Amino acid sequence: MNQSIRNAITLIEVLVATAIMGALVALVIPAVQMAREAARRAQCQNNLREVGIALASFETTRGYLPAGRDAHNRWQHSWATAVLPQLQQADLFQQYDYRRAWNDPANDFVVTVNVAVFRCPSAIGKWGGKTDYGGNYGSGLTGLKAGFQEGHAWESGTFPPIHVPLPGRFRRSAVRMGEVTDGTSQTLLVVEASDRAAREGGMWANGHNCLAHDNGGVNNRISQEIFSRHPGGAGGLMADGSVRFLAESIEAAVVGALCTRAAGEVAGP
Repeated sequence: MNQSIRNAITLIEVLVATAIMGALVALVIPAVQMAREAARRAQCQNNLREVGIALASFETTRGYLPAGRDAHNRWQHSWATAVLPQLQQADLFQQYDYRRAWNDPANDFVVTVNVAVFRCPSAIGKWGGKTDYGGNYGSGLTGLKAGFQEGHAWESGTFPPIHVPLPGRFRRSAVRMGEVTDGTSQTLLVVEASDRAAREGGMWANGHNCLAHDNGGVNNRISQEIFSRHPGGAGGLMADGSVRFLAESIEAAVVGALCTRAAGEVAGP
């Protein structure tokens, strides 16, 4: 007796196959997303290393770091502009007019150029001249008094402002490595500050492209704090050129210690 040959699949088999495919996709997508974020984080850390090499070259040649913000004549020149030649951006540097304010119309073409090394691939915001990294003004988390004057919290880092046109004692020169007495491996130079607004220092040529971290740990506030779009923490360039991932779980006092160059705190191993 001839047996009938079944050449179609049943609805149950379709549903089972669909469920299996859905489960596989649910497993694969997070893994792909994690792999992509790992690659973005690695690129971000490489950006910080390149910035560190540029800063080391600048310091070796000049004997001091660039000023975090040169406020002479309220021109507000940025540390990032100063190291353009060391970042293979000599042509861009030559077009920048240091005899004018950073945001003078004559400098508009230069300051709106997107420089890849200043952009974190995990960041979201996009605008001309954007940066996702900021210089370290210092911190009040270890008890220093708020302010930019000498000995105050926002002058205690590695990129304090100079030539501030206000009454009081303000720095006249940039920081030398010899002033980093807390140890170069324990002191931050540059940190992630992703997606802060352009008007809040979110452009590399803006002299306000620095920040004072005064509010607890990492990734707490997007505005003028250590902040990134990376899960679990943010990157930081140390004064010795190494790059560290600052975990969100880091204690506020430790963050403050890492942000000051000579306050004598112990930031850990």
